[in-house]
Amino acid sequence: MFRSLAITAGILLLAACSTTSTVHQAHSAPMDQVYAYAFSNQGGDDHEGIAQLDGVIQSHLRQAGLIDAGTTNPKIEVVVKHYYVRSNGARFWAGIMAGRDKIISNVRVTGADGAQVGNFDVETFNSTAWGTTDGLMQKHAEELVARLKAS
Repeated sequence: MFRSLAITAGILLLAACSTTSTVHQAHSAPMDQVYAYAFSNQGGDDHEGIAQLDGVIQSHLRQAGLIDAGTTNPKIEVVVKHYYVRSNGARFWAGIMAGRDKIISNVRVTGADGAQVGNFDVETFNSTAWGTTDGLMQKHAEELVARLKAS
């Protein structure tokens, strides 16, 4: 009996960390240069959470060597289109009944002349309605950087 409960608990803990990301549309911008960074919110009213997401994305882009504060052109623009992340209290008390965390961002890359050279969406969600806010934001930023570097 105890063993089956331990196995079940282990499976639930592993599933709790799962997130899924989907990247839509093509991107063809050359990523061999440093870009300026712009961020805007069109997807939610959790300003504190969205500001945290902005910081996570900036950190990942900086670590990847893709952005520099002193650069003006070309530019990577990230627009949050949808942001729904449950509070830790809702996650703990309501679990799956509180809904599924989801972040959708549009990424637009412009060249030195201001012309668009890339545009794609990144969609990240907790597929099991479990997980952490930080984990979801980290995964979203990782997928965004991976897509930019894949070009």
